[in-house]
Amino acid sequence: MTSTSAVPAKAAPTASVIMANHNGAAYLADAVASVREQSLSDLELIICDDASTDESVSVISAARAADPRIHLVRGEQKSGPAAARNKALSLAKGDWIAVMDSDDLMHRDRLETLVAQAERDVADIAADGLVEFDGHAHCARLLNGNWGREPFWVNIRDYLRLNMFYGMGPALGYLKPLFRRSCFEPSIRYDESLRIGEDFDLALRLLHMGKKYRVYPRPLYYYRKHATSTSHRLNEDALIALKAANLQFLERIRDEHPALIQLLQERDRSIETALSYEKLLFALKNREWRTVLDIAIRNPAAAALLRLPIGVRIRRLLDIGQTRATATRERGSHQVFDTDLRKFDREAR
Repeated sequence: MTSTSAVPAKAAPTASVIMANHNGAAYLADAVASVREQSLSDLELIICDDASTDESVSVISAARAADPRIHLVRGEQKSGPAAARNKALSLAKGDWIAVMDSDDLMHRDRLETLVAQAERDVADIAADGLVEFDGHAHCARLLNGNWGREPFWVNIRDYLRLNMFYGMGPALGYLKPLFRRSCFEPSIRYDESLRIGEDFDLALRLLHMGKKYRVYPRPLYYYRKHATSTSHRLNEDALIALKAANLQFLERIRDEHPALIQLLQERDRSIETALSYEKLLFALKNREWRTVLDIAIRNPAAAALLRLPIGVRIRRLLDIGQTRATATRERGSHQVFDTDLRKFDREAR
C-alpha cells in the first residue's frame, strides 16, 4: 500500500469517515462533498482507492487540494471493499468511525446528530435510517412502520433474525453505522474474504463481544442504487464466502451460545436458498430446463423466489408513493440529493 497523503499528527478529530472506492468517479465528487459539508466540521475523510482505472484519483486529488481534512490511500492491486476499508481504518484517528460508500450521500446534519445521540445513550454502535434512491427522485426507506418510529437497541438475536436472505423485516445489515474507535481495538477489522455482507459480519462480531448497538430511525444516510452498485449484487462466489463466514462464526460460539445456533443454522439455510436461486436464474436465462427442474425439486424454496420480481415492483411502487425525494438541487459544481426530512420526522414520531 502506498499513501499519497499522511494523516497529520494532531489531536484526534471527533469523527473519521472512511470510504472505499473503486472506479466510482461518476458519483465520487457528490459523496465527498456531502462529507465536506457536514455540520460537524471536526472530521477527517480517508479515502482508500482500490486500484481504480477511471478518473477517481483526479477527483479525490482535486478535493484534497481544497480541503486538508481529506486523505488518500492508494491500493496498487484491487483487493475489494473490505480490504480497502481496513487500509483506511489503519489511519483513522477519530473518536468515532463512520463508514460510507463512495457513491452514497449523507444529510449535512448526519454526523453531528448521530454522535450526539450515541454519546447521550452510551452506545458503541449507532446507525440511522437509510433511504435508497435511484437518481430519478424515487426513493424508499429501509425502516418503515414501527421500525421507523422510535430509536431501538439491537441485540444479537434480532440482528440475526432480521438478516436472513429473503426474510421478513428490515435487513439491518444494510445500515451504515458509526462505531466508537474502541470497537476496532485491538485487532477487530473487516473480513477481507467478503465482497458483500461485510458490514453485517462486522456488526455481528461486535454484538457478540458485548458492544451496544442503537438505531435512530431518522433517515440521514442516502444509498444510491445504480447499475454498478455492489451492495445488492449476489453471485455464487460472494454467497459461498458468506456461507463460510457464517459457519466459522457458528463454530466459534457453538458451546458458548447454544441459543444462537438455531438462528445461525437458519441463516445458513437462507444462504443455501440464495445460492440455489442464483443458479436457477442463470439456468432460466440460458434455457437449461433440466437444470431448472433439478433445482426446483431439490430446493422448492428457491423456486418459490421466482415470484420476487413481481413483489419487488409492487413494493417499490408503494414505497415511491409513501416516500419521495422533493428535489435534486444544484449547489456549486455538483448535485446533492435532498430529502424531505420534515415528512420523515413526522412519520418517525
